[in-house]
Amino acid sequence: MIQVLDRAMRIIELLGENPGKTYPLSEIATTLSLDKGTCTRIVKSLSARGFVQQEAPRSGYQLGYRLYHLTGHPVDNAELTKIARKDIDSLGAFLNETALLAVARNDKRVVLYSTTPDRNLVVRANTERPIYSVCAGRVILAHYTPAHLEKCLIRLGLPSREEWPEIYLSDSPEQALANALARIKQNGYDILDDRHGIIGFAAPLFQGGHVVGSVGTYLPEGRMTDRQKILEALLYYTGEINHKLEWRETQNRKSTRMG
Repeated sequence: MIQVLDRAMRIIELLGENPGKTYPLSEIATTLSLDKGTCTRIVKSLSARGFVQQEAPRSGYQLGYRLYHLTGHPVDNAELTKIARKDIDSLGAFLNETALLAVARNDKRVVLYSTTPDRNLVVRANTERPIYSVCAGRVILAHYTPAHLEKCLIRLGLPSREEWPEIYLSDSPEQALANALARIKQNGYDILDDRHGIIGFAAPLFQGGHVVGSVGTYLPEGRMTDRQKILEALLYYTGEINHKLEWRETQNRKSTRMG
């Protein structure tokens, strides 16, 4: 029994080394020096529980959605980028402004993919920023489950005055932070005017009922002529990506039941 568990963990670790790749059964067995029949039985069992999955029948295997449910983090950022890229491109082209796809990693907002507008003055998003300091990070934080959010806030502490100056206008920054996050969650988006003349808009992405990332767009304050148009475009393309993520989740569940 322990040997079977060890082999199953080795398979998961192998798939986790390159999440964007799909591994045929033969490659898994050869790489891990496993008997092909034994490897097939273990992989089928892992697939039935959602720990590994196939893109299509007879295709290779990759990490499955069940790992996402256990960790609360996306299993495969490469897959998320693949699903969202077309709509991020469309958002950027429609607004002719910077559009991006972001996730939370190690308490930072991390950009997975971004567009560059056809303009002389371009807002370029840093690959990593503290999660408190940008709207694409705040909107993820606001949609964490209560337990996840509580742990995160204990670990992070209050944002600095530079990261979130508005909460320090209150006598209780802790309560002001909680109210601000609740307001973002209720709205379903965040808009942030920073002190450097940049305005950001962001909305959350979900898979299996959990927030997995965000879509954002950024522009100089001087080009902010129609806030409602920008917000509507952001929410439309974010909704398109969320539909695709939900479809993917449904397909994963069907595949698991069939397995």
